[in-house]
Amino acid sequence: MNLLKISVIVISFLLIQPRNGCTQTHGDVFNSGVEMIDDYHYSKVFSNNRNFRIFLPPNYREDSGKRYPVIYFFHGWAQRYFGSMGSGYSDYDFGADNDGDNIEKFVSENDVIVVKVDGLNQFKVEPINLSPYNVSLVSTFRQFPEYFKEFVGYIDNHYRTIPDRTQRGVSGLSMGGFMTFWLAAKLPDWVSAAGNFCGSSEFSAGPLDFPVRYAHADMYDNFKATSMRMHNGTSDRLRFYHEDMNRYLMNAIPHYQFKQYEASHITCGMGDMFVFMKEAFETPLPLPKKWDYIDIYPYFEVWDYKVETTRNLSGYTILENVNKDGFNLAIRNFLPDGELMPNVKVQVITAPIYKANTAYNITDTDIRTMESRQYVANSDASGSLKLQLTGSSHQVGIENLHNAPNISMTGLTIENMDWAESGEEVAFSIEVLNKGFGKSGKITAEVSAISEGLDVITGQGQIDGLEALEEKKVNGVFKVKNNRKGYDIAKFQVDFTDGSDGSWQEEFEILFKDPVVEITNFVIADGKEFTIVKEAVDSETMVIGAGNGDGIANPGETIVILVEEEGKYIRTHTYTTNKYINPGNVSIRIADPWQEYDHIGGTVKYTMPVLDAEIPEGEEIPFYFEYWTPGPISGQHIIHKGKVNVQVKGEDKTLPQVEWVQVLNDDRIEARVYDGASVGEVHLTLSPNVEKSTLKHVNWEDTPPSFSIELTDDGQGGDTVKGDGVYSARITGRPSYFYDLSFELNDSIGNKGKHLAEEPVFLKNTRSR
Repeated sequence: MNLLKISVIVISFLLIQPRNGCTQTHGDVFNSGVEMIDDYHYSKVFSNNRNFRIFLPPNYREDSGKRYPVIYFFHGWAQRYFGSMGSGYSDYDFGADNDGDNIEKFVSENDVIVVKVDGLNQFKVEPINLSPYNVSLVSTFRQFPEYFKEFVGYIDNHYRTIPDRTQRGVSGLSMGGFMTFWLAAKLPDWVSAAGNFCGSSEFSAGPLDFPVRYAHADMYDNFKATSMRMHNGTSDRLRFYHEDMNRYLMNAIPHYQFKQYEASHITCGMGDMFVFMKEAFETPLPLPKKWDYIDIYPYFEVWDYKVETTRNLSGYTILENVNKDGFNLAIRNFLPDGELMPNVKVQVITAPIYKANTAYNITDTDIRTMESRQYVANSDASGSLKLQLTGSSHQVGIENLHNAPNISMTGLTIENMDWAESGEEVAFSIEVLNKGFGKSGKITAEVSAISEGLDVITGQGQIDGLEALEEKKVNGVFKVKNNRKGYDIAKFQVDFTDGSDGSWQEEFEILFKDPVVEITNFVIADGKEFTIVKEAVDSETMVIGAGNGDGIANPGETIVILVEEEGKYIRTHTYTTNKYINPGNVSIRIADPWQEYDHIGGTVKYTMPVLDAEIPEGEEIPFYFEYWTPGPISGQHIIHKGKVNVQVKGEDKTLPQVEWVQVLNDDRIEARVYDGASVGEVHLTLSPNVEKSTLKHVNWEDTPPSFSIELTDDGQGGDTVKGDGVYSARITGRPSYFYDLSFELNDSIGNKGKHLAEEPVFLKNTRSR
């Protein structure tokens, strides 16, 4: 910033009425009449003072009875609320900034308040971290979504805002653009409009101990009541990632808008964006009759529902079809088809939408096991219900009418191909559950299109009737065609009617793949050492997959499909609907970050399919695959697509695999163990790690002895849920110490062996029992 500009923005501090222990200061009043104030407030969430900049419309001081909608703006990497780091990228506040298309210009012509949020997220004692908001590099316990709610409350209490979600929006540049869509997805009950300038499409985000790889493309259902728009530039380095994201958002969100400008990585089209948001305030989107929501935190509140889980691993809590008649819930380790987490306990407190102090009949069907239960829950004095579930896939019915059916879709199966291919007629069937308390009459299911470019060729099917808690496949096959190639998802709606007064409606998605050619020059990694591409241009030599390492897909193995380019092996992301792949709730996906290569935040994912032990000799398994290579333009990645047929031969000679292990605060140890057959016994020996314990500079007592325990998956003792693949035990009477872990494993067909954990665990003085 040059000296002339500095002279323009010198602040003349005029003290006015103190408020809440701090002093507001008048800032610049521009010739346009806009008042810009730099101020601060104390944050209980962050336990320190937080700064902000606010732009007030010209008539704000004169018309003391008028209230205004608010746009909250989030700055980018290495910036602050007052701007910094280079001409253009950070200059969009006033005067000639951004060629005059800036915040002051917009506020001077529109009755809207704009507030710039400070993304600083570190204390002075912490290492320097130029990534704001605690995303990309998750380095602190401080979480901006919680702070944002506190900050909104402060602004609403101290300025004449319209304190309603329909009059509140978020916008931002670059990492602030990521925040825009992230906060809009996280807090749909707080904001109604989101305007993203050149934002990253993916970052690490969430709790400090177990963040997730968060991608906006996965969160489309959170935006049903939020007006969304994105701008980028024709020379923006992030534009290739935006193309990936739009392959989902453009088809999954009918009201999503995208516009590209002749620009670089800046606030291109700021006035256009803010006008879009103002129009969204004037005509807000209606709230859906049924809402969906996904959250990455173990505890959250949304639409007056409170959800608390015991999850302490990366994952997503998924709520679907929520209304007064019930909801669906699941927790997965990644989206859309990651492993369920049945070992996690879940408590749901509903919104106060029921009669106070009243008994309600509840049904709960676990779709993973198809076990159902019926019970009675009493609402509290406010009209909320408290329900206890697990992280499995649950369909919950809440009886509103006596002995009424409650129809819900439970699954979709592609019938005529290995995956849904764009441009081809796709036949599929639908499974339906009656999660109510009364028998239904004859049910008609009608499928219609939501996304563009879809033909519904055969859209109707029927079911003779469903008893309470009965699941059936709809008679008849539905047929659709996606004519819009280049888009990876399409949304549909299904309407169920029972011939009387019963009607139910919900949305579903089909993941489409563009036509691809088959390749034959691939390699099966099944427990052999390879030098593979890592982080775009680096490499690493390591054992890939699990099995006998002969390069042949055998039953029971965990494989990775490798392709070779220029003498380098590249891991692939694979997809198939084949019934012999990933038995028993297994789904393994690894993220390979490209942050050090392109400094954008994206990751390429690769999968590790697990082969069922019962695959017939000579069976050919088709896989669709993708992988990335760097492109010639900065920030570009080229997505390669194809299909392979993997022939399975031989016998299952692979022992069970340990996916992860953790020690919990209630003196339990858990290990996720899977196998292509079924796991037999899991024995664990814990041996003291003297070197690791010594490094902690603590005067330990004598080195404790090694000890062995059996981990079980029977739902008893220290185990939470029977048959979920998480083997557990309680540990008692042990002193605080680091221990190395050695597993002895066997499966149902006699394979056995050992597994050594890479990292030791720390036990914290377990209790005697």
